[in-house]
Amino acid sequence: MSARPFDAPPRVRELVALYRLTHYAVVLPDASGAAIRIGEMAPAPVREWIGIDGFAVYLTACNPYSTPLTDRQNEGRMAQLRLLLRQDGARWLDGSAGIPGEPWSEPSVLIAGMPLARSDALADRFEQNATVVVDIASPARLRVRRQDWPAHLVEAP
Repeated sequence: MSARPFDAPPRVRELVALYRLTHYAVVLPDASGAAIRIGEMAPAPVREWIGIDGFAVYLTACNPYSTPLTDRQNEGRMAQLRLLLRQDGARWLDGSAGIPGEPWSEPSVLIAGMPLARSDALADRFEQNATVVVDIASPARLRVRRQDWPAHLVEAP
């Protein structure tokens, strides 16, 4: 693991604003697609897929602490994440997070029914600033993993 970088308050707020603009896309079992947005209910097919698990967590292993890596490095990190998910017996959908009209996107997964403590551990292992929790009964929400960020987000709900 690399050392967590220091992010000045304006950078933290910028990243959180970008996370809120992001479309967290998934490929459903029938090969159709759906996009999850922070602050909005997940589309019905996503909620149906989550089912009795009640919630899912959207996670990537790419670009640790929002530091860009090469496609090859990110592919290797995602392969490690998927291996850990298989070992855990997890149920997941592949996806890609990105902002419409912007060139950036990164492969991700939506994991159903995994305890938050385990998904948090995976997010920390892969050096992620945040995850997205997708509940079948409430809007998707950002789950900040960085202990040093909340003080910079006072004005953000």
